[in-house]
Amino acid sequence: MFSARSALSCALWNFRMLLKNVRFYMGLLLGFLICFFLTEKTISLSHTFGTDLQIFEPFVWSFADGDSILFASLALLLPLSQIPRLDAPASCLIFRAGRKNWLLGQVLTVFAVSLFYTVFLLGSTCLLAAGNVFFADRWSNTAVVMSFAPEQFDVALEVVRRTVKQTTPDICALAIFVLLTQYVLLLSLLSLFFSLWRGKTAGSTAVVLFSLLCYLLTPNRLAVWLGLEDLQELRYMANRFAAWISPLQHAAYTMHSFGGYEKLPTLGQTCVLFGAVNLLLLTLSFFAAQKTVFLFRKGEQAQA
Repeated sequence: MFSARSALSCALWNFRMLLKNVRFYMGLLLGFLICFFLTEKTISLSHTFGTDLQIFEPFVWSFADGDSILFASLALLLPLSQIPRLDAPASCLIFRAGRKNWLLGQVLTVFAVSLFYTVFLLGSTCLLAAGNVFFADRWSNTAVVMSFAPEQFDVALEVVRRTVKQTTPDICALAIFVLLTQYVLLLSLLSLFFSLWRGKTAGSTAVVLFSLLCYLLTPNRLAVWLGLEDLQELRYMANRFAAWISPLQHAAYTMHSFGGYEKLPTLGQTCVLFGAVNLLLLTLSFFAAQKTVFLFRKGEQAQA
């Protein structure tokens, strides 16, 4: 029988186990280091020219493109490798709470970890830029200075060029936060499904292979892979194909249509697609959990 209290108890037990595991803190440390390297040039430029930064701009410049999202999301592999627990204590828990309540507890854990990690990345970029920021909802003078060094700030220039007249830093950061959270949640649910279906190793392997596929489907790499780097029209088609087919490009803010003629996915379309895929993975996880058999001896796991 379904019990919200039992499901919440399973989730809280997962959180306690995560907080006792060093991999959780290593994942956060890697995420913080990634934020440091992504914001270093922007913050250095701000100090060099004495210009200020809007509080959320470092987050916008850091996670508006696919590669940054890919590297940051891979750091989440460390805590994800501990979800779900398939050992003897988990066997006792599922026996007491029931299979459906236990699975719901894993889903709640995955949602909470994904959201927490995204908030952690946002907070890290804000913390790294502290001391030279303002809170008004307008673009900073640093964004203007970036236009004189386009080879180092391609992502920032792309965001400003396409959205500076249509949105503000707060709204832009919110959109990037939602996209990043949905992509991280996609990886988390993918790991959960394969872990329940084929074991913990399969879950981590699926995330790595999925990330590698998304890496290869980056527009520039796809054009080189298909030998289209010298054909402008075909490169445009490859760019549009990657924007629609790759989940990583859906998570990249710069790969969306903002009222132009690019025929790229809009933010709304991306949210619908992410929601549909995540719902599918959630449903598959439910069926996979029904066939997972837990053994009490030595924490082993078997498949029915």
